Amino acid sequence: MRNVKTIETDVLVIGGGGAGFRAAIEAREKECNVLMISKGPLARCGATPMAGADYTLDGKSMSKIEGLTGDPNDSAEKVFNDIVTQGCYLNNQKLVEQYIKRAPQCLKELMDWGLKVKLSDERMIFTTGTGMMNVLLRKAKSVGVDLLEDVAVLELLTHENSVVGALGLNVLTGEFIHFRCKAIVMATGGWHKAFWPNTGMRDLSGEGIAMAHRAGADIGNMEFITFCCNTFYAPPMWRGSIAPYIISLICGGRLTNNRGEDVLKGYDSFLVEKGTLTEWNKSFLSFVTAKQARDGKVFANGGLHYTRGDASWEMMELVASMVFPNWKYKALDLTEWGRMLQENEPVEVGHAVEFFEGGIVINDQFETAVAGLYAAGECALGTFGANRVFAAITEIFTQGADAGNNAGEYAHNRQSADLDLSALKELKEKALQPLTVSKGERPAELRKRVQRKSQRYLGPIRNRDELETFLDYLEDIKVSVLPKLSTTNDSRTYNKEWMDALELPNMIQLLESSVRSALMRTESRGVHYREDFPDTDNDNWLQEIIVKHDTATFQLNQRPLTITSMSPPTGVTPYLDFMKQMMEAHSDTGGKH
Repeated sequence: MRNVKTIETDVLVIGGGGAGFRAAIEAREKECNVLMISKGPLARCGATPMAGADYTLDGKSMSKIEGLTGDPNDSAEKVFNDIVTQGCYLNNQKLVEQYIKRAPQCLKELMDWGLKVKLSDERMIFTTGTGMMNVLLRKAKSVGVDLLEDVAVLELLTHENSVVGALGLNVLTGEFIHFRCKAIVMATGGWHKAFWPNTGMRDLSGEGIAMAHRAGADIGNMEFITFCCNTFYAPPMWRGSIAPYIISLICGGRLTNNRGEDVLKGYDSFLVEKGTLTEWNKSFLSFVTAKQARDGKVFANGGLHYTRGDASWEMMELVASMVFPNWKYKALDLTEWGRMLQENEPVEVGHAVEFFEGGIVINDQFETAVAGLYAAGECALGTFGANRVFAAITEIFTQGADAGNNAGEYAHNRQSADLDLSALKELKEKALQPLTVSKGERPAELRKRVQRKSQRYLGPIRNRDELETFLDYLEDIKVSVLPKLSTTNDSRTYNKEWMDALELPNMIQLLESSVRSALMRTESRGVHYREDFPDTDNDNWLQEIIVKHDTATFQLNQRPLTITSMSPPTGVTPYLDFMKQMMEAHSDTGGKH
């Protein structure tokens, strides 16, 4: 075994997106030594650079920030009502309160640091994900955060249920790195890579949630997965892009199936209005698209046709000029799509994985069940319940700031513990195994098969038979295939195939927890729809599903909701009727959220 570099710090932040940067900045301002690890290039990996990016807060607070408008008649109480009802009451209400309270301050800080706002509405500002990351990178460097890019963390190290460090891998050189620390903030985002298509970066494979789970943290509500509607399905180079989603949300348009039918005809008119021109569209239109697919009414790639319909071309062109200058978006040239919109020619669109409501169980201090381990952002459970309508961007900044602050305070009162070298040796040998196995399963081929099955069996519409079929498949993969993963060469230098092999066990772990949770939740709520249990059941299922991990299996339990001021109603209601009730419960504040 080669010599291994050891790096010591007070607070280790794992994740190079917005939550990670914000946690690192705050922990550093507590006068701690802070190291932030990015799996890819600094400020260009994770979910944040790919974000739309909208930031939500209450309009009254927004109107008090210089340069912004906002609705002065909005309030924190109205936003609380809207997040909880749109989350179908499964939200952790303490975390909702934290989101609302911290949002104005965190936005003001970003603007003071140089963030540029492109446009806004009653309770939202719109900017760019890359713009946010540029601001954060400059700020982190200015306050003295140590930054390490192109390093994947493979496992957390604990002693007596406290974190003491981690094992990392330089993905360019293949060298292992030992990290010794007093506290860790997990800010690794979601697990988009377990599905295809998805709207995330290729590095979002869920290792942060999986590592925390193996280290002793609980995870929860893993059945709730948001699919973004109206993402490109064709042509292949555009597949997964959310550009049509953005245009359709702001300007409208028309969806038709392979029979030329308007797919929204026959649905309640109020559902259609709110479910297309507000952020309810993700849950509603993804459900509609999945239903069309089950009825065999989709096109060659499994999607629907989107056209401008009766929507104004002038409005679309104006919006595009602000959001897609010169019809360029996230390195894609969409000039041809602009022409197609103007001529009302169709493109094929459908649902793609975008956000995970479930994740690492935390309290209102962002602590997990493992001492010294904190979590923030999309990898953490709680804020959005069963359906996210308000902005995830706000969550990553508000939670990242407080998690970093609390981790910094914790680290001040701790001494660094020695690393268990024998445990590290075993972990490294396990990580190297795919390089030594001959004639085994190729990681990329397995990943593609898993992604296709995830999209099919764990999409917006589920049922027991399909979930059990998928669970049997995952269990077979875990037992029979993962131990035999094999790379085509044994080089450790920038071996993408090896990275696939290291990521796959994490994705299988999270998929299994999600499927088991989806089987356990015998109702339909938010972004979880069961064909065989098509009602929202507030009499029996106002509960969170918590998944505990041991070396052999998962244990699933229910726990009560965290309620501060809004008690959910009782009763059993058909799914779309309940969705409509939650839409109608929205406050009188306008806007897309």
